[in-house]
Amino acid sequence: MAVLTSNAIWLQRKLEEVACYVSALAVATMMTLTMLEVLARALFSKSMPGAYEYVSLMFVYLIYLGLAYSQRRDAHITVGILYDYLPRSVQKTTQAIYLSVAFLFFAALTWTSGVSAFSNYVMGDTVLGVIEVKTWWARAGIPVGLALFALRFLTQLICLFTKNELLEEAAVNDIAALAPVEDEKSND
Repeated sequence: MAVLTSNAIWLQRKLEEVACYVSALAVATMMTLTMLEVLARALFSKSMPGAYEYVSLMFVYLIYLGLAYSQRRDAHITVGILYDYLPRSVQKTTQAIYLSVAFLFFAALTWTSGVSAFSNYVMGDTVLGVIEVKTWWARAGIPVGLALFALRFLTQLICLFTKNELLEEAAVNDIAALAPVEDEKSND
């Protein structure tokens, strides 16, 4: 059972990292398309058909695919004015409630956005413009990102009870676990 759990956690981490790389690739693609659009307008007084539509649709990947990775690293904006001064038991209870509600909320959003993406695929939904740009591929990124996000909340909830590990402690441990690997790479 421990091996299965370990492999599942490893797979989840890898999926979160791959999603983050896809998000970064979307940013690079958006920047390239925008730069080419500007050059085409400046040099040839012509616009690239569909450039605006593709860039707009890629924002989905930029926003949703990095959510789980950021949650794992405790990189989302938080305000801990009161929370930081609470006893550990109250912090644990607060996090258990937060993680449970967040998991249920984002699991429901995953389902509804998945249904919506599939519906758009079946309908052949497009963006109005000079060329026909299908939207399903962008909409498919929403349930993928939200599913990873919901799974991260569930994993953190389980770790809260099994390891007695608060979110901020898990993030520090996650970053610390990578530090020796990075040091070995820099010594080579």
